[in-house]
Amino acid sequence: MRTRLLPAIAIAFISLATSCKKVTEEDNCNNINNSSITATTSVEIGQPISINIQEVGGYRVYSWIGPDNFDSQYPENSISYAELKHEGWYYVHIASLEGDCEKSDSVYIDVKLNQGNPSCTVANNTTTFNNLPDDSYNSVQKMIESSLSLKVLEASGPLGANMTVYFHPNWRTKEPEDGIYTTINTPLFDQIDNNYNKVFITTTKQSIYWACWENQTVYVSHVAGKLQVRFCNFNMGGSNGSSGFTTVTSGNIVEQ
Repeated sequence: MRTRLLPAIAIAFISLATSCKKVTEEDNCNNINNSSITATTSVEIGQPISINIQEVGGYRVYSWIGPDNFDSQYPENSISYAELKHEGWYYVHIASLEGDCEKSDSVYIDVKLNQGNPSCTVANNTTTFNNLPDDSYNSVQKMIESSLSLKVLEASGPLGANMTVYFHPNWRTKEPEDGIYTTINTPLFDQIDNNYNKVFITTTKQSIYWACWENQTVYVSHVAGKLQVRFCNFNMGGSNGSSGFTTVTSGNIVEQ
């Protein structure tokens, strides 16, 4: 009886294995055709991003490309800390190893600026200093600055009062978005830096050219459609050619 049972089991096993293999190939192709991207399509700076597509099984190849040289061969992907440089289109191509089945899909990830308000209250078109005379401005214009071809918010007032906010080149042809920006310490922005929530702020006082320190917080917003820039306890440095100086300022500059 044992002798008769073994051949029957062997035949059943071979039949099942062959049947499973055939179904797996068909399912693999169906899975590729039915696959689609799932992603966190809208995030704020600092939040995680997930960009995934179904595991289709079988012998398959994934190929992803995207912003900031994004490149992956896995169905599931994540970016732990979203930055503006991660905004844009992500593309995936899936193909069976034999090349019989393939599909492409894409998704746009929108990375939004963090929002917030400064901790101090300063009157419109005024800047205060800890060791220099305060300034007020009666002209605040948004324009493209001629020498660097950058969008600026330029403030001027009595007795030579002045302050200029330079925006990242990304904003040259469009209106700056509301949100939290950080400073750099030069108006020469990195041309390949796609984190475009960057500004440079400068003033000339007492014949000294003052420049903001880097990595400080600036709040950009709009009031009745007019561009507004605010900052609190903001460090700036300057030199008269032989000595260096520092000052701390708070300001509120609104386009007129």
